[in-house]
Amino acid sequence: NSNDVVGDNFWLWRADHGVSPDAVGWSLNTADHGLIVNGNNVTIYGLAVEHFQKTQTLWNGENGRVYFYQCELPYDPPTQESWKNGTVDGYPGYKIANNVQNHEAWGLGVYSYFRDANDIFLESAIEAPVGQGIKLRHMISVWLNGNKNGSESGIRHVLNDRGNAAISNVKKGTSIGALDL
Repeated sequence: NSNDVVGDNFWLWRADHGVSPDAVGWSLNTADHGLIVNGNNVTIYGLAVEHFQKTQTLWNGENGRVYFYQCELPYDPPTQESWKNGTVDGYPGYKIANNVQNHEAWGLGVYSYFRDANDIFLESAIEAPVGQGIKLRHMISVWLNGNKNGSESGIRHVLNDRGNAAISNVKKGTSIGALDL
């Protein structure tokens, strides 16, 4: 909520693997978001946000800048229905609020590994408003693993409705270079 902040090397993580199954799970240790930025003029160098149950990073402030962003989506949605944003499949890894007019980011990667269910998808890895002051450079989405019984899973688009799918049995990764919206 503060303005004029500089952050360096943040790693925000919700446990969804690697611990006793009695200690972690979709309904056991819940957390919607990893980072919500409401302040203006916030710059972060090195931001990793992983495994939260809704939007990983939500940027509401003006004049934000991010230099390197790494995101793994939650491994453990039990069903697609439990991981929907209204009627849209999944929640973005990085979301710039629709009212933001100025934001820049370099090197954004969003990765999927839907381990616990069949047919889990995210519509867009990154969501951003269209505007002259929105500048995103070097974005990628990657399917790491996660299909059970030969079903598909993954990310349909890199940014909004742009960029090819990163889906099991189709393509492992896809990227978009510089894009000024």
